Amino acid sequence: MSAIELQDIRVTYHTKKTGDRIALDQFSLCAGNEMLALLGPNGSGKSTLLNVIAQTITPGSGKLIAPISRKSLSVVFQTPALDQLLTVRENLMVAGALHDLTKAQTQSRIISITTELGLEDRLNDQIRHLSGGLARRADLARALIPHPSVLLLDEPTTGLDIDARRVFWETLDRTRSRLQMTVLIATHITDEAEHADRVIMMRDGQSVKDDTPSNLKATLGDRIVRITLENESDTEQIAKWLGSNQIEHIISDRLVIGHHANASLASSCPVDSASITIAPPTLADVYTYYAHTPISSPGTGALS
Repeated sequence: MSAIELQDIRVTYHTKKTGDRIALDQFSLCAGNEMLALLGPNGSGKSTLLNVIAQTITPGSGKLIAPISRKSLSVVFQTPALDQLLTVRENLMVAGALHDLTKAQTQSRIISITTELGLEDRLNDQIRHLSGGLARRADLARALIPHPSVLLLDEPTTGLDIDARRVFWETLDRTRSRLQMTVLIATHITDEAEHADRVIMMRDGQSVKDDTPSNLKATLGDRIVRITLENESDTEQIAKWLGSNQIEHIISDRLVIGHHANASLASSCPVDSASITIAPPTLADVYTYYAHTPISSPGTGALS
């Protein structure tokens, strides 16, 4: 049985001001022992999907097949779910009690988890005295105390500097491997999505693409052409030029991305003021490309 499985989930929000807004549109997902990244901008449905899996939101239609019980999962929120006036140890003891662990079980897990996360010398520090990176690791420790089979992370490195973000991912990778967890991360940062085994690109509550980071980049070929225009009026001329060179492309405002490009293309660009780059595609390029490509039918890209 899959650790996470959803079929045709639909969630609609209603407000007096905006009326009905579809947050998830016939979304399906199946995941085993792996790390998945939900990649997309704010409003794409990432947090709503996490809430459906955590069973804090009931979908209007569709079925959540797994996880069956909330006891098997933990959540790391955008803001640490810790009492600022308690020490790291006290917060973790509370987490253990909430999950019906004995005092001895909790103490044993505190030692192993905080050692793995590099927090063993901070157990007696109040949370309010920790740096942002240490507080994030303490919150991760809180989520790991029950040894969950599914871990949900909602923008977990928001506000962290480069070093703190790197340490967070390194410690998460080690812990996930040891506990054999399924990890689902909601993020808008493409560099973070690179850490995942699979990336599910989301837009308007639907899956745009779902594959490994390397396979996703491979869909655009060895090289892409990335063109930034000074004048939006030049897009038609650029589109005709790319078409004559059999380069499929998308246009987003003044940015043009074409895939399967060749290195000689740049010399024939008809717009002198254009900034043109030919390079291997990044995950950001892949998202931009497919976010501006029509989705064939709701939910079809999310099932694997």
